[in-house]
Amino acid sequence: MLKKLVGFVFVLSLGFLFSCKDKNKDGDQADFNKSALLENVSGNIILPALNSFDHEVSDLKSSFMDFKNNPTNANLDIVKSNWKAAYLTWQTVKIFDFGPVRSIGFKNATGTYPVDTAKIQTNISNGGYNLAAVNNLDAIGFNALDYLLYNYDALNRFQNETAYLSYTEEVIEKLYSETQSVVNAWVNYESVFNKSTGTSSTSAFSEFVNEFNRDYELAKTAKVGIPIGKANLGLVKPEYVEARYSGISFELLIESIKRLKAVYNGNSFANNTSGVGFSNYLVHLEKVGLDDVINDKFDLIIADAEAFTVTLEEAINNPSMMNQLDELYLHLQQQVVNIKTDMTSAFGVLITYQDNDGD
Repeated sequence: MLKKLVGFVFVLSLGFLFSCKDKNKDGDQADFNKSALLENVSGNIILPALNSFDHEVSDLKSSFMDFKNNPTNANLDIVKSNWKAAYLTWQTVKIFDFGPVRSIGFKNATGTYPVDTAKIQTNISNGGYNLAAVNNLDAIGFNALDYLLYNYDALNRFQNETAYLSYTEEVIEKLYSETQSVVNAWVNYESVFNKSTGTSSTSAFSEFVNEFNRDYELAKTAKVGIPIGKANLGLVKPEYVEARYSGISFELLIESIKRLKAVYNGNSFANNTSGVGFSNYLVHLEKVGLDDVINDKFDLIIADAEAFTVTLEEAINNPSMMNQLDELYLHLQQQVVNIKTDMTSAFGVLITYQDNDGD
């Protein structure tokens, strides 16, 4: 009887062993194709966004030269329109701060805010500035142009101050030349990106996951949290509002979140058609519930932001809107756990960047 029992257990053990081997073999065959994800992101999101950005920055440069030759209010409006179009596309480009974008410090040189208007004025007055110097990061890029194009006396200064005109032209030229460098470099970097599917901190996939999260956290903290006082012990800082002079801060926030959602779902830049993204990877890992939560939270944040009919600075200065701003920030904060903790853990990726806002 004992021999029969031992034999039965032995047969069961062998069956379990072979069952496990078959399951592992099936699991290996069913590994998620991260190369397909990276190929979709590079081919249908990054490069199309960069090309669009390149065209828009070129239009900005061209329209400014037309304005320089004929500085009318109508021509200034064309410059502003091209600036805004490029700034909105920047909300996609800035997500990918690795490879060629990081190698030349393109994100900091293009999107740093708040702008230091005093520094800009000193540069214009004294001359001899170096726009490539680190200490001028808050005197160049989109937010420098926000001030230069939209301040209350801009047209008069363009018409009467050669130094003001020249400084603006140099800021645009710097943006243009660096955009060209990044676009050209990405053409060569694309194949490297597509093949680097590992989870080590230096792999393209890991860098992509990290920068996706970091860009989201910057949207949460810099676009909303700091201005409304969430990072300053309740002290509001309207002077930290992005694009303060044009008043398009909410438009930039909405576009940023929409583009993060599109990248998360692998949707193409050109027409938002679906492709392979983080969403597909979570579904493959049987994390459908988390995928639904992430998409629903993105939609909720967008709806919260779209509900404002005033500028962010006006909302900050209106006590009756603080609850509405608090709700927007709460939903932005809740999404951090979904994507930075739960999603990255599922992917086996380590977050390597540092932030100091306590999530």
